[in-house]
Amino acid sequence: MYTLVYLNGNLNRPDTLPSFLQANVGKSPLLQIDCVTPFLGSPDELAEMVCSHLNAIDPQVKVEIQEIKNASAESEKTKQLVHFMVLQIMISNN
Repeated sequence: MYTLVYLNGNLNRPDTLPSFLQANVGKSPLLQIDCVTPFLGSPDELAEMVCSHLNAIDPQVKVEIQEIKNASAESEKTKQLVHFMVLQIMISNN
């Protein structure tokens, strides 16, 4: 499992992320997203943001959402906040 951190509207980009993506081509690894500041939106919206973020890192790989395994979210009046999520992705050659 690989962990990303969401803070103030941005996902971190650790130095090991490109090698993680390349090493998992053809596989379906799990990603954990820890929201230091809550993500304003649904778990599905956060999953889409994570995949967009990962697809921008290496043009040779394509990352797609397979399944949200677990998410900690709450609703406040008319908005949703996500605090934590575990996402299974599929990484393939682009």
